[in-house]
Amino acid sequence: MEAVGVASEGAQLIASGLSTEVVETILQSRAPSTRKLYALKWKLFTSWCGERQQDPANCPVGTVLEFLQARFSTGLAHSTLKVYVAAISAYHAPLGGMPVGKDPLVVRFLRGVLRLRPPTRPLVPTWDLAVVLEALCRPPFEPIEEIPDRLLSIKTALLLALTSLKRVGDLQALSVAPSHLEFAPGMTKAFLYPRPGYVPKVPTNTPQPVVLQAFCPPPFREPDQQKQNCICPVRALDAYVHRAALWRKSEQLFVCYGPPKKGRPATKQTISRWIVDAISTSYESSDLPSPMGLRAHSTRATAASKALMLGVPIQDICNAAGWSTPLTFVRFYNLDTRATPGSSVLV
Repeated sequence: MEAVGVASEGAQLIASGLSTEVVETILQSRAPSTRKLYALKWKLFTSWCGERQQDPANCPVGTVLEFLQARFSTGLAHSTLKVYVAAISAYHAPLGGMPVGKDPLVVRFLRGVLRLRPPTRPLVPTWDLAVVLEALCRPPFEPIEEIPDRLLSIKTALLLALTSLKRVGDLQALSVAPSHLEFAPGMTKAFLYPRPGYVPKVPTNTPQPVVLQAFCPPPFREPDQQKQNCICPVRALDAYVHRAALWRKSEQLFVCYGPPKKGRPATKQTISRWIVDAISTSYESSDLPSPMGLRAHSTRATAASKALMLGVPIQDICNAAGWSTPLTFVRFYNLDTRATPGSSVLV
């Protein structure tokens, strides 16, 4: 599927006079996941054009707009249609010297879609952070030295997602290579760097490591401190790194814990499932029904909103999460965490 789109784009670049080596380098400018996504959208557009005896790579803008309208009529959102436009622009010949996505009519069409079907988002968390944190402090997630590999993996993934505010793709890029993972003396902090060459969704001029702060490291002066330490990301990371070393076959931080890919790098989809699994298991262990529609990406909004409520400066939150401006957080991620019944627990 991917080869169809890559071949189409590559053929256009070669036809423009570029060498094969230059074209191969240009094609690597997009992440593998983006190339696969574009190829899927392009295949759908190609099939649609074939039914109408149209050349998908050279059809007029009207054909593109009719295709987008057909997709819009099925209920697709503005954000999904933008991906279609990006994919078509990647493989379609320029129209009037500009990409399809820059055509004035396509731009106006997407603007009209945004007005007719504005995006919606939840205003309150879909799951209770306090319920999850409470569950992580007791069985089946504790004692951490004795829990199964699955529970250790999903607990660590969830704690890193919550405390770092990173996307799943950023978590997947973390490495256990000696130069990319370091624990501070006394296990008070952990510093994690992504693998060389990783480009985040929002690139910055000065890439910063993920810095994890320990929660109540031993010795414990009060019983409550030992409980708080059970949700310490540094403690969980240390336990996971040592346990996974027994079956690790990759320097990627998160590796699969079960057959048939045990020890192999975990994909973004796998890490997402781990995070959702950790939340669901937390609810089930608390004798509560698992929330519907759980998504790993929800950890960013839930944790960031709770941090803001606790007084963390909004710019610090945006820097950690990789949001270019506070407006991004306010428009798409800010939740009313006071609406959850257990929001005062473990504050």
